[in-house]
Amino acid sequence: MNISYPHFESPHWLWLAVVGPILLFWLQRYAARARRKQIARVASPHFVAELTRSHSPARRGLKELLLLAVVALIGVALARPQWGELQSRDEWMGEDVMFVLDSSRSMLATDIAPSRLQRAKFSILDFVQRHGSGRVGLVAFAGGAFLQCPLTFDYGAFEDALLGVDERTIPTGGTDVGRALREAQHAMEKKSVRKLVVLLTDGEDLEKSGVREAEALAKDGVTVYTLGVGTPAGAEIRAVTPDGHIDFVRDEKGEVVRSRLDEVTLTAIAKATRGHYQPLGRLGEGLAKVREAVETNGPGTPGRAQSRGVDRYHWPIALALILMVGESLIGTRRGKFATSTAPSPASSRSPLQPAAAVALMGMFGVLDASALTNATPKAIPPAASPAPVSAREFYNFGTQQLRAGKLTEAEAAFQAALAKQDESVQPFALYNAGQVRFVQGAEELKKGPSGKGVTSGGVKATESAADASEKATEALVSEDVQKMVAAYLRGRGAKKELRAALSSVQRAMEAHVKTLLKWRRSLGDFQSAVELNPADTNATHNAEVVERAIAELVDRLRQMQQMAMSGLQQKKRLQGLMDELKGKIPKPNMPPGAPGDDGEEDEQGSGMSLEEIRDLVEGLPKDGREMEVGLSPEEAANLLDGYKLGGNRRLPMGDQGKADPKDRKRRNW
Repeated sequence: MNISYPHFESPHWLWLAVVGPILLFWLQRYAARARRKQIARVASPHFVAELTRSHSPARRGLKELLLLAVVALIGVALARPQWGELQSRDEWMGEDVMFVLDSSRSMLATDIAPSRLQRAKFSILDFVQRHGSGRVGLVAFAGGAFLQCPLTFDYGAFEDALLGVDERTIPTGGTDVGRALREAQHAMEKKSVRKLVVLLTDGEDLEKSGVREAEALAKDGVTVYTLGVGTPAGAEIRAVTPDGHIDFVRDEKGEVVRSRLDEVTLTAIAKATRGHYQPLGRLGEGLAKVREAVETNGPGTPGRAQSRGVDRYHWPIALALILMVGESLIGTRRGKFATSTAPSPASSRSPLQPAAAVALMGMFGVLDASALTNATPKAIPPAASPAPVSAREFYNFGTQQLRAGKLTEAEAAFQAALAKQDESVQPFALYNAGQVRFVQGAEELKKGPSGKGVTSGGVKATESAADASEKATEALVSEDVQKMVAAYLRGRGAKKELRAALSSVQRAMEAHVKTLLKWRRSLGDFQSAVELNPADTNATHNAEVVERAIAELVDRLRQMQQMAMSGLQQKKRLQGLMDELKGKIPKPNMPPGAPGDDGEEDEQGSGMSLEEIRDLVEGLPKDGREMEVGLSPEEAANLLDGYKLGGNRRLPMGDQGKADPKDRKRRNW
């Protein structure tokens, strides 16, 4: 391998290789401190030591170190390391020439037969057919300018575009040479060694911007060759009247307009860009001078040899990918972890409180996912013990499933334990059932987009749509074709952005509503556990935490609802304005686009209506304390049938609110 001349092609990216790991290291330390503080707020030191004894600080440190190395390698890859040299030779493929043709009504003058415009078109065709060796392009202009043909080797397509130019090609009247030159510059490649523009016009620059724009083009390396079409004496302009007759063009005073060749302006434009001015002549001989300038660096100029470095960025990228995969395969749990046997639930505190507390803290953001997994003992395989029958056996089985992370099985087991109506188990089963449902709700929340993120994105998209609506309104009032086209394109982009934002809001709201239903039931479980055991301070605390989480969830739902309603209203307004623009823009000026880009098919999609958004959040309370939790008779029957418990008993899932039990000896829950 050739390792000569090692260097970085883009060394300004090396800052990421230094600053990125430093920032990531600071974030890792900040997250570790935040986790310790949050755990200390919700668990005693004894429980913290018990819950985290399976955690391996060395393995977590190794994972963090690998991530730091990945960020550093990404910075090195972006800097494009190179070593070795590759020799190449550029082949000459001809010169790129952009023709700028005046198609205003003054080009209809007949001082050059058959007319100025026709003679200019014939001269360009003759030049391309006889001497074309590189790419050619065409810009037509009058009061505005439009790229008729981009730079291309397809001379047939160029000729078709050229022959299609007439005095009606540009609907805006006048002669704006400056705008034409600017359009030609935008159509040329920025990395071209030479940028040649051939301007064919009679020189009547009504906007007086040609010389000023030529000076700006000269700074960008553009050379303009001007060809004067016409004669200094000039001629009258004939045009077709609305009734189909041919008559002279007259000014506001009714006098016949006479167009003359303005050689002074054309000479100044060429001189500003170090080009040359030539009269086109009656047979187009002026283009022969341009051909000599174009062929200055023509076939006689051989290709030049170049040596460039060989990119080696794939090496740090490959190493970064290997480290990322290795980091994901490394766990934070110790090699061996001894599990403990759960004590009897008849004690004053539930034997599964540690496991329940771990999962609850994890879903509130206190512990990360790896810490939760490592702190939860392995579940006993179902084959190792007989099927549960009593309330205590269902309770213990649900605890094993909870520790194993099997939330659905754990919820069913706790409900079956509650159905047994064993007063010694009920408070603990309710506590853990509430924990399971809160975790399930948090998992549903993770499946959807971030409520804060989609709200912020939706606000930005709505503001962008509002701005596009204002531009569309201004364009409709002005009736300027170019402004209407620009406003239409801007509205199309804003419409697409708003559609995507509303789709994200819809998915986020659906996830939030699913979470809300789970958390309502979790709150009822914790409150029922407190009613059965008022001394259970942990259940009281968890009920308060769930209440606050529900209140925050409802607030986010309402914020998303308000944003979505505003976005849909703005979307409807923008669509109406775009329909008006589409009706007013002439078909030749209508920008191309795939079906549905302008929003015509959007209403047939899966977007939200105002009624759907209103129904989605209808009936939500202002805060979590107003919520009630209930279990339908059908749900209770299904659960009882699933465990073959029989009877017509109701499950104690908090559906009775805070009512006192009818009998303290035999609670009718």
